[in-house]
Amino acid sequence: MKPIWKWIVGIAAGLIIISLVSAWYLGRRLQPTIETKLKEAVIHETDSLYQITYDTLDFSLISGNASLRNLRLTMDTAVYSRMEREQRAPDDTYEIHAAHLRIRGLSLLKMLISKSLDIHTIVIDTTSVSLTNRYHPYNDTLAKDSDSRSLYQRISKVLKKVNVNRIQLNSGRFEYAKETDATRLVVQHADIAIRDVLIDSLSQFDTSRFYHARTIQLDVPGVEFIRPDSLYSLRVDHLQAATDTRQLLIHGLTYASLVSMTEFYRQKKVAKDMAAISVSSIRLADIDLQRWVDTQTIAAGTMHIDSGTISIVKDLLYPKLVENKIGKSPHQHLLNLKQPLAIDSVLLNGLDISFAEISEKYRKGGKVTFDRTSGIIRNLTNDSLSLAQDSMMVLDVTTQVMNAGKLSVVFKFDLLDKAGAHTYTVKLGAMDGRAFNRMLSPLMNAEVASADMQGLSFNMNANDYRTSGTLQFDYRNLKLNVLTSNDEGEKSAKKVVSFLVNRFLINDSNPDANGVYHSANIDFERPPTYSFFKMIWQTLFEGMKQCMGMSKQGEERLLNAADGEG
Repeated sequence: MKPIWKWIVGIAAGLIIISLVSAWYLGRRLQPTIETKLKEAVIHETDSLYQITYDTLDFSLISGNASLRNLRLTMDTAVYSRMEREQRAPDDTYEIHAAHLRIRGLSLLKMLISKSLDIHTIVIDTTSVSLTNRYHPYNDTLAKDSDSRSLYQRISKVLKKVNVNRIQLNSGRFEYAKETDATRLVVQHADIAIRDVLIDSLSQFDTSRFYHARTIQLDVPGVEFIRPDSLYSLRVDHLQAATDTRQLLIHGLTYASLVSMTEFYRQKKVAKDMAAISVSSIRLADIDLQRWVDTQTIAAGTMHIDSGTISIVKDLLYPKLVENKIGKSPHQHLLNLKQPLAIDSVLLNGLDISFAEISEKYRKGGKVTFDRTSGIIRNLTNDSLSLAQDSMMVLDVTTQVMNAGKLSVVFKFDLLDKAGAHTYTVKLGAMDGRAFNRMLSPLMNAEVASADMQGLSFNMNANDYRTSGTLQFDYRNLKLNVLTSNDEGEKSAKKVVSFLVNRFLINDSNPDANGVYHSANIDFERPPTYSFFKMIWQTLFEGMKQCMGMSKQGEERLLNAADGEG
């Protein structure tokens, strides 16, 4: 008689063979049923609007592996047209394609016995998702179904737990477009890795997870967004994000016009700012993922903005847009953003900023530059929770104005003040005043012949309606030239007029020749059409005039002389 262990081994081997053969047989028999049920489910759940197709489906009960090739989810245009006639078509429609979908380690037996779905790996290769928005006014009036249940509550009648070890999306492409305007968003070649996904009765309360996943890593080598008016595009060369390190990295951000300046103003028809922004890198660190999950607030400890240029140009040939600017200062725009924002500190490093205007009369551009700008913005927020703790936002930066003089600026904004209260302190170090000719000469027939600027400082209290404060301007050897232009556009000084201006209209130094020091006391009421930055410039100009001893009549004479009227 054979030993007992041989009987046990033989029986076990037989059972394994029978199980494998049964699983193979059941898999072959079940596959057509699975395919039919899958297609029926898509048609039923989408009210026949979408259909699912694929080239091959392979499924094995033995290994728990499944594979779909050339998977497509497509919209039936005839059904959509019928829905539009019946005024029940959705605004957003999808087209989805995946070259290969692979599922590994699917335990169907465990799912049937314990209502627990375990999957080792899901891999999706070369995916394309196209989302199109077709606006239908009737959808604005339809009642929106609101389902406040958690993801677990929605599946709990069928499954008590879902666990996926890894989900990998390789080279995915996403495109969003609106038919009513030029809005378009394209995400190229995205790689997404999601690890340890758990959906059960407790995982929704696990703050170490982000949307039920232990970690999510995103790597996107190209993003482009085109504005609805088709005038601007926003591009990103490379975007990376990881929930385990709570960081977002953006490399090569560019915001620029898609059309020439001529075409830009042909469409705008008014003297609007034309902007161009290029930033080498932006890093968002210490992101509060839970606040995003709870309230969709972008909350982070720091944002680092390193190396870039910001240039703004305005063509004064076109009519100025006359509008009420009250309540439209930068910090008030921040408060009016729909996106909740709460960033403790924004660190700026190496930004070159310029503002230019092209004169209507002389068709040349006057430019002021702020080079190598660095500093910090504290408490950048419009979030009510953050504002309750601290309502003050502070901007503290240093820069090189006209690449010639060190400028320090500190703004303090009270974000809870309804009148937009803020203060600012500005200090400009010693510099050659002739550097400002790049701004002055193209806009009017005048230039600084000499100006030894020793320093300029002012402290202002301001709101939407008034600015008041003091200004000090120390300088020596100030001389202005009033210019004239010949037919070739070459400029030369009006010697007699220039002499009269320097002799009778301005003080050539402060303290003046009599040893009297002139400082400015400013109390300026803001015209409603003045922008935030124009108000600052007007306040500065008013203070400098007082320090230079220039009267209102003297200012008018100087401007008339520079415009060639006397």
